[in-house]
Amino acid sequence: MDKLQQVNKNWIFGAATVALLFILPFVLARFGTTGEFWIWVTTEMIIMALFATSLNLILGFGGMVSFGHAAFFGVGAYTVALLMKKAGVSLILALIAAPCVAGLTAAIIGWFCVRLIGLYFAILTLAFGQLLYMIAFQWYTFTGGDDGIHGIPKPDFLGPTNYYLLCLVVFIACFLVMRMIVNSSFGLSIRLTRENLDRAKFIGINVRRYQLINFIMAGFFAGIAGGLFAELNRFAQTEFLHWSRSGDAIFACLVGGMYSFVGPAIGSSVLIFLHIVLQQIHQSLVEIWAIILGFILLGMVLFAPEGLVGLYGKITRKLKT
Repeated sequence: MDKLQQVNKNWIFGAATVALLFILPFVLARFGTTGEFWIWVTTEMIIMALFATSLNLILGFGGMVSFGHAAFFGVGAYTVALLMKKAGVSLILALIAAPCVAGLTAAIIGWFCVRLIGLYFAILTLAFGQLLYMIAFQWYTFTGGDDGIHGIPKPDFLGPTNYYLLCLVVFIACFLVMRMIVNSSFGLSIRLTRENLDRAKFIGINVRRYQLINFIMAGFFAGIAGGLFAELNRFAQTEFLHWSRSGDAIFACLVGGMYSFVGPAIGSSVLIFLHIVLQQIHQSLVEIWAIILGFILLGMVLFAPEGLVGLYGKITRKLKT
């Protein structure tokens, strides 16, 4: 009975959060230029929350540390940029193509990477990610090199509020699909490979196949995030492919809680909000962001290894006793 009540509370809390997110841009729009800026910030939070959640399919649930996940984010971004800027394709078609191209890229890279485990897997994903980064950096005639692709067309109807709502709808749809995947028999098998690889093999699970499928799905959703991010900023650049972008998603998973489905989204939003607030207080604080982030991660690892979601759970359990 308690479990059923907890599930009902989670659904009620989730519905209330979604309702507030839909109302938020209309409230912010009343504050003029400042409001538009915060609509842009919250839109970025939504997109990066999707990116972090996609990584967590292989990190938290699959137990595979990937430093090359930004490759699929960047591929999605460049797909949208190239199709819209050079081929004149509409935004909707470009956003549909982005995850498909990212998923195909993930299938090729994953075919090599899942053959290794642990540190070797992490290093190989890093190597492939940096390879794509260098290709984009050097291929000026196609990707614009280190200048990137600027001036992505923006549909007239997509003002700040409408684009925020589009990203929110896409995020909710992807979030529900990923939640369904995690709670399915496939998701349970993936978690088993994380907990006990030998036992998974013993009971007949084709570990490489399951990990490859999981890797492809994570790349697919990362491509959606990259495509949305490119249209938000109206450019795509090599930074989107860099391993440090993967690091941002890993940090989000650690801060929010990688063993919780909503943890990475929360962690990503908290870090982006904190970074923007520090920027508003004084520019010098942004210059030492790496130091501040280091202290945050140190504190989380030492005092809240299960992230903010785990910390919240511990506090609520103590209050009940």
